[in-house]
Amino acid sequence: MSPQAKTRKPSSRKGRPGEQPSRLRGAQPKARTAVRRKPGATTPGNPPRLLARLQYLWNRISPEHKLDALGVLLTLTGLALFLSLISSQNGTVSRAVLSALRRFLGWGSLAVPFAMIISGIWLILRRVERLPLPSTPRLIGLGLLYWNLLTWLHWLSGSGPGLVNQGKGGGWLGQATLAALLGALGQAGTMVVLLGWLCFGIMLITDTSLTEWAKFVVKTWQSVVAKRLKPSAHRPAITAPTSQKVTEDLPPEFQPLPGRSQPRATSTRTRRTSAESTTSESPSSSTPTLPATTATEPTSLTDSQPPPSPWALPALDQILDPPTPAAAQDNLDHERAKIIEETLASFGAPAHVVDISHGPTVTRFGVEPDFIETRSGRTRVRVSRIVSLADDLALALAAPRIRIQAPVPGKHYVGIEVPNVEVSRVALREVIESEAFKRLRSPLRFALGKDVAGRPVAADLATMPHLLIAGTTGSGKSVCVNAILTCLLLHNTPADLRLVLVDPKRVELTGYNGIPHLLTPVVVDTERVIGALQWLQREMDARYHKFAQVGVRNLQEYNARHSPPLPYLVAVIDELADLMMLAPDETERSITRLAQLARATGIHLILATQRPSVDVVTGLIKANFPARIAFAVASSIDSRVILDQPGAERLLGRGDMLFQAPDAAAPVRLQGTFVSEAEIQRLVDYWRTAAAQQTTLPSPSASGETAVDLFPPHVPLKQGELWDTEGGDPLLQEAIDLVRREGRASVTMLQRRLRIGYTRAARLIDAMEERGIISPALPNSPIREVLDYGPAAPPAED
Repeated sequence: MSPQAKTRKPSSRKGRPGEQPSRLRGAQPKARTAVRRKPGATTPGNPPRLLARLQYLWNRISPEHKLDALGVLLTLTGLALFLSLISSQNGTVSRAVLSALRRFLGWGSLAVPFAMIISGIWLILRRVERLPLPSTPRLIGLGLLYWNLLTWLHWLSGSGPGLVNQGKGGGWLGQATLAALLGALGQAGTMVVLLGWLCFGIMLITDTSLTEWAKFVVKTWQSVVAKRLKPSAHRPAITAPTSQKVTEDLPPEFQPLPGRSQPRATSTRTRRTSAESTTSESPSSSTPTLPATTATEPTSLTDSQPPPSPWALPALDQILDPPTPAAAQDNLDHERAKIIEETLASFGAPAHVVDISHGPTVTRFGVEPDFIETRSGRTRVRVSRIVSLADDLALALAAPRIRIQAPVPGKHYVGIEVPNVEVSRVALREVIESEAFKRLRSPLRFALGKDVAGRPVAADLATMPHLLIAGTTGSGKSVCVNAILTCLLLHNTPADLRLVLVDPKRVELTGYNGIPHLLTPVVVDTERVIGALQWLQREMDARYHKFAQVGVRNLQEYNARHSPPLPYLVAVIDELADLMMLAPDETERSITRLAQLARATGIHLILATQRPSVDVVTGLIKANFPARIAFAVASSIDSRVILDQPGAERLLGRGDMLFQAPDAAAPVRLQGTFVSEAEIQRLVDYWRTAAAQQTTLPSPSASGETAVDLFPPHVPLKQGELWDTEGGDPLLQEAIDLVRREGRASVTMLQRRLRIGYTRAARLIDAMEERGIISPALPNSPIREVLDYGPAAPPAED
């Protein structure tokens, strides 16, 4: 062995430079043999670790639990402070706190414990529904009002310097504020400033403006003056003018009732003729007075004022419940945004969140793709790459399902819609009271819900002009139909709107029976639905004939020129699949014809189905229903049937929907409005009571024994027969001539030769058998023999 090898051998045992020799021999390093210190132990030169440990434990507590603890602490502290105020035996600490409060706030210290108790209870019960959500302007207004009252208390109590030491007046705060105002402005200026300060605080609390205050003062003054100038009750009543004026600018409650300007013959129900005049009513009577009319035809439609309608619309606050505030989740939204950015970056698709829109059901995160380095330079991340990571994002966010809208229409980012932890219910009253609903002036407006940004959305059925609703069981389809009907009944009287409701399930719409808006009781037999649709077609044709005679193009122009006005007709079919199974051809033909032609006549359709398949929602029906609402469905195929694109299969249910407007390029995700059974029952009871009062009003004639019927005379109150001619089916005579010429009769022959359906052909065969023209059914043969050939001779045999 060479000397060089001997010199290298010891260095090889020591290992590489910088490596400890003991590590090669398997010994533990010295750092690991050190004695472990207990948590919280201090070392020379280092700060104590107890504070860091406490800070770590404090950070582990969720913000929600911190707010709960703060609420309990405020409630208990306020209760203890209140007991100390009313007690004569206090400890050292309580006496010191009470003395400081009385010196600083004076008599205003009595409000401190109540404020603490109310704040603590609100923090504890902040998740409870119907709990008011305090806004920042109202809290500021409450603080300014409290400060203003302290100043007034100190001024009115004498404003002496000894009041502060005695704990009276407004305390040190009221004294300092009053002294500064008196020294700068004097007594007159101080009073003006305090009054303005008081009004400003009240405006912030009540969320009103100076204009609204001025309107309220003017309205109150006018009402006081009107009461003083009110005429005596012994003055004779003023009769109504002899002619009626109908203008389209008047609201529905001031429109004249159809059918009261033309005299009518007295029937078994004894209707009041238009020649009767109104009689004055005693002031103690609560029965409304009917509008006066004359027997002569109106000579002018522009020279008189219309009488008030006997129907009154229900008050919104008496029918619908107030909305509940939505729960705020700002911290959770920012945490989810950070998770989205980290997840996309980990999969090679970096992006950053530029917008967060918090809705009642989902929160939409606007994600803008970033740039990545490639061989050709910096390129932006593809949108399709972000869309393909939907399942990975759902896993990272622990969400049941997410929906990616790529891109958001009109925006420069991709929308990632994530379900909220706490779903907020959208009340119908909240949307009806919004500006989006008030901007629509149509009588057929209705509330849809709120979008992903929390903005209310309303629509107009007159511009759609028909609506198709589809979704699985439990997705919110029936609630949507009830919300639409509730909106229509809240804003339309029976003189303005009539309904035809079809409910094969017998449980969804039958609760509306008895309201005066119904042309017929809710249709529950599917055999009668075809007759109802054919009646609507005949009514549509009759209205077009009236339009042609007057020279107008639509219902609005006709009602503006002609009296009595025609009401809108809305047909609601809750389950379309049952009708398509029973009579697909006739149902599709009737619905398609109404959808194509009925818009100008004021007839609108609302179809709902829970089976959105191609044999139920056919292409011909879809082509005439551009407005569609898709709730949660089972597969993307069903979504394509409704919306012609996927997306409805990722909805959450319970009111979560996609609304396709006729003039929109893409559907909008909404959370539908909720209307409870109690609200619907209150509305139905109101209209039932109104109908009972109208139909039982005493006649203003001398005898007072006749009943009054206020329903429009040209609209039937029950569904008519399929054929309203005296001879039955108008094809009956043609069918008789056909079987006499042929010498035989059968259902298939009538279907083929007359081009009609099986049901109508069988009815014609039964009618001819009843008249004795053909024989009864022969055994084992569909052919009927002709018994009565009439004036014609039997056909010659071959």
